Amino acid sequence: MKNFRRFLSVFLSVLMLMSAFAVVSSAEDCNHLYEATNVAPTCVESGYTLYACPLCGDSYKDYKNGLPSLGHNYGDWKTLQEVSCIDEGYQQRDCSRCGSSEVKTIPIIDHNDKNYDGKCDFCALEIGTTNTISPFDWLVALFKAIVQWFKDIFA
Repeated sequence: MKNFRRFLSVFLSVLMLMSAFAVVSSAEDCNHLYEATNVAPTCVESGYTLYACPLCGDSYKDYKNGLPSLGHNYGDWKTLQEVSCIDEGYQQRDCSRCGSSEVKTIPIIDHNDKNYDGKCDFCALEIGTTNTISPFDWLVALFKAIVQWFKDIFA
């Protein structure tokens, strides 16, 4: 049984070496009969003509008459994470042809106190009051107070 295994392993090794030399010599000695196949462009690669020999497997690409790459066809931006005064936001858009995606970061926004209560409207952090109320904002607040006063009286 040992002799048979040894013979089999030597035989298979010799067979593999002979087949490797046969493939190399057949590619060099082949009278190529190339068949042309047009390969369409993708988002990132130009189109080309692929010439392949069915006898030995040799092939090459010809880019001379190929179309240029198409470029990505990205859709609209979709929000992955909303931006706040604490965390950055993220948006993503995907290519409809190849599925590639592009992600962009939205920088953190400043604390905002539109209702002038001294706290950030997003995170409720005490940011203090500011004296930057415009005269128009003051008039609007006065008008709202008067309207509320009349509602309270005549309700």
